[in-house]
Amino acid sequence: MKKLYFILFFTLFTEWGISQTYVLSGLISNNKEPLPFATILVEGTSVGVNSNMNGQYTLKLPPGTYKIIYEYIGYSKRTEHVELNSNKVLNVNLKPDGISLKEIDVSAGEDPAYPIIRKAIGKRKYFQDQLPAYTCNAYIKGLQKVKELPKNIKGLIKLFGGELSDTNDIKGVIYLSESESKYHYEKPNEQKEIMYSSKVSGDNRSFSFNKLSDMKLNFYNNLVEMGNLSGRPFVSPLNENAFLFYRYYLQGTITGEGKPIHKIMVVPKRKTDACFAGMIYIQDSTWRITSVDLLLTKEVKIEFVDTLYIKQLYAPILGDSVWMPVTLNFGFDFKAFGFKGSGYFNAHISGYDLNPVFERNFFKNEVLLVMEGSNKKDSTYWNEHRAVPLTAEESVDYRQKDSLVKVRDTDRYKDSVDKVSNRLKVANIFFGYNYKVTKTNFNLSLPGLITNGVQYNTVEGLNLSYYFNMTKKYENYKEYNLGAKVRYGFSNMLWGGELTYNYLFDPIKRSTFGVKVKSIAEQFNRMEPITPLVNSLYTLFLNNNYMKIYKESGVEGFYYSELTNGIYSNTTIRYMQRDPLRNTSDLLLVDDKNKWFSSNDPQHTSTDDSAFTSNRALTAEFQFSFRFKQKYHTLPGQKIITGSKYPRLSVSYKKAFPVMNTSANYDLATATVSDAVKLGLFGRFNYRLRGGGFLSAKKLYFMDYTHFLGNQTIFNTNDYLSSFRLLPYYSFSADKWFTELHAEHHFQGSIIGQIPLVKKLKVQEVIGFHALTSNQLRYYYELNFGLERVFKIIRIDYVLGYAPDSKLKQGFTIGIVNSF
Repeated sequence: MKKLYFILFFTLFTEWGISQTYVLSGLISNNKEPLPFATILVEGTSVGVNSNMNGQYTLKLPPGTYKIIYEYIGYSKRTEHVELNSNKVLNVNLKPDGISLKEIDVSAGEDPAYPIIRKAIGKRKYFQDQLPAYTCNAYIKGLQKVKELPKNIKGLIKLFGGELSDTNDIKGVIYLSESESKYHYEKPNEQKEIMYSSKVSGDNRSFSFNKLSDMKLNFYNNLVEMGNLSGRPFVSPLNENAFLFYRYYLQGTITGEGKPIHKIMVVPKRKTDACFAGMIYIQDSTWRITSVDLLLTKEVKIEFVDTLYIKQLYAPILGDSVWMPVTLNFGFDFKAFGFKGSGYFNAHISGYDLNPVFERNFFKNEVLLVMEGSNKKDSTYWNEHRAVPLTAEESVDYRQKDSLVKVRDTDRYKDSVDKVSNRLKVANIFFGYNYKVTKTNFNLSLPGLITNGVQYNTVEGLNLSYYFNMTKKYENYKEYNLGAKVRYGFSNMLWGGELTYNYLFDPIKRSTFGVKVKSIAEQFNRMEPITPLVNSLYTLFLNNNYMKIYKESGVEGFYYSELTNGIYSNTTIRYMQRDPLRNTSDLLLVDDKNKWFSSNDPQHTSTDDSAFTSNRALTAEFQFSFRFKQKYHTLPGQKIITGSKYPRLSVSYKKAFPVMNTSANYDLATATVSDAVKLGLFGRFNYRLRGGGFLSAKKLYFMDYTHFLGNQTIFNTNDYLSSFRLLPYYSFSADKWFTELHAEHHFQGSIIGQIPLVKKLKVQEVIGFHALTSNQLRYYYELNFGLERVFKIIRIDYVLGYAPDSKLKQGFTIGIVNSF
């Protein structure tokens, strides 16, 4: 029995000893100040941690003797022999790179950096394709904080109907998040990331948006994509044509353990080129990157931030033959509208597997999977797994916000906040009013006088539209929406209204059904080529009543869903009574004696006598959209589409049935293909090709024709890739067949950015070509030359239009940039 007790005790003691870990911690500095995000590694492994913003580190290891490597870009590496049999504090002082200028055979007058860079460029492809596949683990921490606020911040918020009791609510740390994920890669460019732990300060329901795939900038690629920070890619310092963009200066050679490492300064030849600036470190004889310390500034047209700092540190994973990133760091400063702040995202990478085996279809289309329950890990878990210790500021932020969220999650608190925010203020009269019940995720939205519709047209005269919208959201991401609109024309004394109900019942597939009951004035072109505001201005001041409307009464229903990844269906059934409307008002603010208002009949603008007769139509439309190999993110209860490198194809079939006292009778089939093609430094090419025709047209009314997005004003309020700039609204509507093409090339500053002085405006150039042919028009062409991002959001175009038997048209249009 004693022997049995001894064996049991020995077994428990041995297992306890094996699982026991000790903490090696300390401060990494340069004797004067701490070194943030330094790398600490166990020699010969990818096991390690990073220091935090204050240079503090914490590394947990089993008992034993280790060689611990301390590294920081720009400083000499230091190795410490550590015997760990208890918790230990080890402060480390790193010294600046021990640099010596070695004698190198170079061409006369050429900086010694150039032959090194040539050799590195020569090995670029080798390192780019070195690994067919690998996996790794990533711990990422992100922080953003506001340091300065506009002086009149409270007044600005109150002006728009908001409340701010304490500026501390929007000053200091505004985002703090940690995540753990496993990243999977396979050639040529398949990647998938699985996030299994996520923590967001002050929000235990949200998921971190930290992703290793966003931080893995590969400088062995010719061009480096920066995601949402820039619409154009940036030239790598190792680009095959890098000498056209960069100057290189050897700062010295770092000698010590292993092969020498060359420290090279990279400087863009032109400030506004899409280039990096800073330092790149190249290992001698292998000519691989060992680390980078680069930056981008607002001069190279990055969005959202003023300066972006990029640091990467590589370490040997398989002897000296394979080096991989072990630390990635983005730091940034931002300044906008009186707000000033900074932040960072830091990734510690470990656990590389260079010979993974993936299941079949593992990389199919899902590029990010956030695991169920990943945001439920408690503080004990994070204290055990955190690879970068929290700073005092971060600890306080977690503690305060986690305490606040307990209070803010109570119904009592939510009701008290709603009571304040739901108070009616003077600003609400002009900008709109929102009533919400936070505890039930209910929101009622009412427009203000500025955002609401007070308009004028020659049919209704002065008319007033008023609408409201109610939304109810559920924790499982389902939601319903109820909307209503009331409209009254003071001249023709016509009331109108509509009631809409939509229910999103499957958030993953975006499955939605809805119904609408209406009796209201509508434009003949359901795409609404002219807005009521623009029409009001042109009618009252320029005597051009472009908007043409009729009354539509009835009911419609739709069902929309994703059938399988990238294939969507939309079915719409409508039963409508269509009645003609005539001009009843001739009010003018500026009277041009040489102009007369046109009639409300788009086909016969000189008389209302030929207006269509009242009729009914029962139609069913079936639409299918295909986005091949569509990539997406999966979150609990959600699916987020990220796009596809292939074009989008849409087909539709519409049938009008002559039943139930209806007279419209036709069959219409259409197809559309569109895409946005990235062309590297040359910008982005967008196109949209649409065509179709009536398979049968036994009875057509003008609102059933195929209409196009034309424009006869200086304002372009339509989508640029679906519309014409100078085409009359209804002159060439098709009743048999049609084909239209829209193409635009966005140079993204690649030309105008080279012009002195002009490049400081940060505008971007765009050209476009638009064409139409149909049974009503042999051909119509438009060519536009434009500047976009004028004052960041404005686009101005000069347009030339040409049609047979007509003079060359030309004009300017102004609009809002479609995307940023």
